[in-house]
Order: sequence, then structure tokens, then C-alpha cells
Amino acid sequence: MRTSALLLAATFGLVLSSHTLASDRPDPGKLTTRCLDAAASKFDVKNDYIQLQPIQAADSGYTIAGVADAGMDGKKSFTCQFDKKGKLANLVPEGK
Repeated sequence: MRTSALLLAATFGLVLSSHTLASDRPDPGKLTTRCLDAAASKFDVKNDYIQLQPIQAADSGYTIAGVADAGMDGKKSFTCQFDKKGKLANLVPEGK
């Protein structure tokens, strides 16, 4: 009986600790929204004219690559860089 109680307590502890670790990651939807909003502002386009790649883990946090269709000004490639907590650290335009 005592062994099963200890096993149950240990299992419960593992579940709680794994849940805590998973909740430390930023919400992917929020990262996407922040990147879209920053790119729309930077390139003066609507969010509908921006295409984003999937979120990638990086040493310093996360990155999202994208392309903004700026009409006559052409397509502008960029990367949104986030820290590990999900704060937008930088929007880096690529190319010209």
C-alpha cells in the first residue's frame, strides 16, 4: 500500500513538473500575431499581404521568416526574432 502511494505521488509530481515546463513556452498564435503586426507596420501593408513560415526555435528564442508583398515596392523578406519568453526582440529586413 505504501509503495503504491509513493508511486502515485511521484507520478503526480512528474505530471505537474512537465505541465509547468510546457507552459513556459510562449503561445505560437501570439508570436505569429506580433510578427504580422510588426511587419505590417514596418512595410506599410495590411496583414493579408504578409506570408509567414512556421516558427523556428533558435538559441536566443524563436524566429519567424516571412515575406511582405509591398505592391509596386516589391516583395520584402524579413525575419521576426523573439526572446525565450516570446517578446519581439527585432524585425530584420533582408536584402535591399
